[in-house]
Amino acid sequence: MSTPTPGKHPLSQGKTPSQPQPGAAATPSVSTPFSAAAAFSPHGPRSSPQQFKKSPTATLGRSTGPVNYDSPSAAAALGILDISSLGLDLQNLGNLGKASEDERARRLDSVIAVLGRSKGLVSEAGLERLAKKLELEFIWENSMDSDDSKTLIVAGSALELLIGFRSDIVQSVNLAFPDSAEIVNKHAEAAGKILFKDLQLLEGQSPLTKSLENFAANFERLAILDKLSISPGLNMYEAVAGIYESLCRLHTWELQQVRGDPAAAAKGEDHLESLVLCTRSGNPTMNTRGRVGMALDYWKDRRLQPPPTEPEMIEWVEENEQVWSILIDCAPLREIGVNPVRISDKWIGPDVEKVPLPDELHTGGPIIDWLEPESTFVPTPDQTKADPMQPDASILGPRLPDAVFHATFDPPVHIPTTLWGQIQQLGCMMDETPLKQLATFDSLVLPYPPGKEPEAAAGSRTVTCNRQTAYAAPGEEKLTLKSHANTLYVSKPIPSRTLTTMTFSHPQQLITILPYLRQYAFLATLLERSLTQDPDPTRFLDPADVKPAAPPTITGTTTTSQDDYDTLANPLLTPKTDDGPEDNEKDEEEGSEGHLNIDLTLTMLPVPQLRVVFPFRDRTAHVTLEIQENGHVHVDSQDVLDDSNMVAPNGRQRSGEDVGALLERMEDVGKWAEFIRSRWA
Repeated sequence: MSTPTPGKHPLSQGKTPSQPQPGAAATPSVSTPFSAAAAFSPHGPRSSPQQFKKSPTATLGRSTGPVNYDSPSAAAALGILDISSLGLDLQNLGNLGKASEDERARRLDSVIAVLGRSKGLVSEAGLERLAKKLELEFIWENSMDSDDSKTLIVAGSALELLIGFRSDIVQSVNLAFPDSAEIVNKHAEAAGKILFKDLQLLEGQSPLTKSLENFAANFERLAILDKLSISPGLNMYEAVAGIYESLCRLHTWELQQVRGDPAAAAKGEDHLESLVLCTRSGNPTMNTRGRVGMALDYWKDRRLQPPPTEPEMIEWVEENEQVWSILIDCAPLREIGVNPVRISDKWIGPDVEKVPLPDELHTGGPIIDWLEPESTFVPTPDQTKADPMQPDASILGPRLPDAVFHATFDPPVHIPTTLWGQIQQLGCMMDETPLKQLATFDSLVLPYPPGKEPEAAAGSRTVTCNRQTAYAAPGEEKLTLKSHANTLYVSKPIPSRTLTTMTFSHPQQLITILPYLRQYAFLATLLERSLTQDPDPTRFLDPADVKPAAPPTITGTTTTSQDDYDTLANPLLTPKTDDGPEDNEKDEEEGSEGHLNIDLTLTMLPVPQLRVVFPFRDRTAHVTLEIQENGHVHVDSQDVLDDSNMVAPNGRQRSGEDVGALLERMEDVGKWAEFIRSRWA
């Protein structure tokens, strides 16, 4: 292995412009106020006398030599100009120049900060800078077979990355964890493929524009674990892989449990996977969806719908289907209340399930056999290399690691402060939001337009949005674009926070909070799909198969007036028209033409609840839905089912819970209302 050369562009040999030619008189150095300022400036020299076109010497005329402005002759010369008559204060001229320099320095720092956010481009220099930033060792090794091939070797305490270049283009990536256990190394190849894809120059891409952003994000996750590791004895890759192994055993056991249900098994393996993902302990993954490291998937879009079969739909779902995950890593220990990391793959008993003890409170269902692994201690340092100023480690004994398990929620989840406090009681720690920065749940899900933020969190809110929904009426082959005017009413705001990161000490804590994360993730999805525009409601449809929608009659607005809410949020509210709310027959007529008013009232205590009002038959339907744990929709009250439609055409008896199950399947209030209006009327 050869060491890298000191530089690619050595200085040119011979005389430099600053070297005097033989026989030429040396130019004397001139000391000026500008040179002194440059010498003491933290940002280096910024300006020279030649950059000031209007200096005092230029005003007085051409000068044949240096001028000392502090001398009596210079002061007399300046006095001839009668500077005081111009309203200038000579005493403040120095401060003016200093202020200008400070402002320039501030702007330069701002520019550097902005540029620092960019990871740069995929290149030899770009990868070198990234390795230096991550405090990893690196070295170049030239190929023996080709002059234009070389390998960048990046190494840490527990990882080794080899990046092969040919003609400045990345040709290969190999990732290894030399001193790690098999539970780590078996994932190295998959992680290396992701890193290579991040660096690989694909068809149509240019080396001048290939960004280092994706590679930097993935490699930084590995570098953080490497930095926290201490060789030998403390391997953070093994700590994360141990949690993965335990949760994989739990996932496999839960799949076996649901396969034992004939009704669930009849729907296919995809349905079983989705059932465990969204109602049980989630699905642990390693190095998936272009992301290096471990993640625990726990929620996704279209969870109750069959997988697509059309190639175009399959490709779109793979690229755009939202999956809620928890990224599991390690971080430096900062909070005292969280136990340090423990390296073990025995977080769950070998049988996964345990028999409850007689004195244990048991509400039914299987009990997971969670275990408490022994603490992991940092190895005692070599005393022959110890700092003599530090205390003897052998006297102090082994110590616990200065690292904790760290969870990152992707995407972040908006939760009320009551749930936030319950998660903290489990022993988890999150970054506290200042009280003055607390927001409401609706404002986190549906942010206020710029300049429309309320002065205080208290008060009501009304949000109106026009949407178009592609829907097929019974007996029609063509889909119809339905125009919906949806309005959300919030009377009592609930203080909420956004759950982005969290430190924890046991994977059981993550599994415990999953039902509540799903609850508020599903509620946010319903609000977003009801109160935001769909940019392309016919993305999978042939334009010839879609009938145009009737134009909507109202525009989107946001208000916070309590008086408006008291008027509009009346429980007996009927769809709005220009002729008054009492004209139900005309409202229904407008709905049949493609314009439908849907009103939603959101309350959050004791559980999240949506009251939905929409035209139905020749009246107004009122349905109250509770969004419970795991995204289950419980129907608190409804008036869309009666003796006339309680029996389905196939003879099955309908119930009120079918109304909620329909919303769980569609995940869209607009499509849900159209289905009820067209099928159950």
